[in-house]
Amino acid sequence: MTRRRWWVGMVGILMLAGTLGSCSGGGSSGGRHDGGVDDSVVCLLFGEREPNATPLTAQFLGDMFFDDCFIVDGSLFDVADVDSYRVLIQESLTLVVSLDHSLLVDFDIQLFDADTGQLILDCGISVVPEVCVVPFVVFSRDIAVDVVVTSFIGAGTYTLTLTAE
Repeated sequence: MTRRRWWVGMVGILMLAGTLGSCSGGGSSGGRHDGGVDDSVVCLLFGEREPNATPLTAQFLGDMFFDDCFIVDGSLFDVADVDSYRVLIQESLTLVVSLDHSLLVDFDIQLFDADTGQLILDCGISVVPEVCVVPFVVFSRDIAVDVVVTSFIGAGTYTLTLTAE
């Protein structure tokens, strides 16, 4: 019984290491690859959790510090679907948001101040992947940011990547 628990625990650790390691790139080229993530950065992977269509139900991804990376696999079911994700910016950094999706659809990214609802930046462009770069300066308190994915044309799956540089 003790051996089995040890073995099951070891498998869990190896699976976690494999998941995190697969996101880190591990290439010998160094620098960035097509996804906009530095090969040396380890990303945390998330699946979309519904409901997440409003600021009140935004999926919290976590606190962001320099060199953090979050990747979300999500989907918009129809043109009216909206997906919201929240991060808490803990220190001054540049947030790079990338949205990759099929060329047959046109999805957009908007960043909002989660406390006030004020639009920070509308990154709606028709290039795939869509990339949005926003510098944040943190003085006395953390900044809650909602990253909102919407459909301009069509429905389907997407990969949202948030990197703190």
